[in-house]
Amino acid sequence: MSSKVVLKGSLAFIGLGDLLQQLGGSGSTGTIKLISKYADEPGYIYLKNGNPINAQFESARGLEALNAFFGWTDADFEFLDEKVTSEPIIRKSRMEIILDGLRMVDDGIIRILGPGATAGGKGSDLPVIKGPLIDYVYVVDEEEYPAGTDVVVQDKFGNWFWVVLSGSMEVIRILPEGAAPIVRLADGAYIGSIVSFLRDGHVRSATVKAISDVQLGVLDSELIAREYSSLSDEFQKILISFDKRLKQVTDTCARAALKLVVATELHKSSSPYISQSENENACFRIIAGEAYIIRESAEGHIHLCTLSAGDFVGQIPFLNTSHEPYSASAFVSGDFDAEVYPLASAREEYEAMSQTFKNMLQNMSMSISVTTGRILDLLKKTV
Repeated sequence: MSSKVVLKGSLAFIGLGDLLQQLGGSGSTGTIKLISKYADEPGYIYLKNGNPINAQFESARGLEALNAFFGWTDADFEFLDEKVTSEPIIRKSRMEIILDGLRMVDDGIIRILGPGATAGGKGSDLPVIKGPLIDYVYVVDEEEYPAGTDVVVQDKFGNWFWVVLSGSMEVIRILPEGAAPIVRLADGAYIGSIVSFLRDGHVRSATVKAISDVQLGVLDSELIAREYSSLSDEFQKILISFDKRLKQVTDTCARAALKLVVATELHKSSSPYISQSENENACFRIIAGEAYIIRESAEGHIHLCTLSAGDFVGQIPFLNTSHEPYSASAFVSGDFDAEVYPLASAREEYEAMSQTFKNMLQNMSMSISVTTGRILDLLKKTV
């Protein structure tokens, strides 16, 4: 079997979470080899289509091994572009793996393997969303904003897209009860909503503030709109549904940040349609009624979002955007009805997309996962 090293570096320069995001955003398949002078043997992470499917270190396998690697603060890595034959035993989404790993490091659950006793200061308790390498074919202009500038203002009109070239930004959701910081954006992250292509005068759903001096790339809206318009009606509905999911999860995160109630008892009226504890890989299109996406955690049952007719519930593996089944359960109303949605044609459309459009969809996926992780972190701090 032929293989070649296509990326090398140090985890002291780019953390494992950032490395997995970079390789995941480009849909890479291959093996990450980790070498540390503090370990007698190398470690291995196996990726397929950008998602970790297995890991190995000494006698440890799967998540046990992968979680341990988040404590390797001083190690070199190589990414080998090769066919992966390892058995897929890791089922969690990429972003859930990253968030859980970083959280366990912060909580002292994962042993640090390196010269330092800590994982390094963050400077902020907000999670950071980064993107893969930027495709400058879609960048038609560059803009600079000084620290403190509100680049996007919630409830104001605008349907243009940016990508962060350098600097740090903060997403802030404003509710009647106050303003809540949600996440930070760094290099490669996108600013803008998929649904901004649906109509003129799209209203922004959050404020985005420059935390440092930032440089943004203005994306060619005509190219992106043309690619969006070329998608089938069904695929457009999938994206609209997940955009709706992200907005609701952001609202839930804002409520948690403001110490408002996010727990629910909706789950007590029925058994789960899709259970967080079961391996359900199907995707369903809702015909009638509502599906309540609920995260079961030590802090209680958290109502993340509500989906209705026309929305999609379940797993779409190549988009990696669903909570259920691994990160949440789906409970349904009494009048709920849905049909199994075949994903073969949608996958073909996805594979035919430009890399920039794929990166934008992965950014949406990452935002859903990271925002959900922040909700859990916020609730842990209040109990």
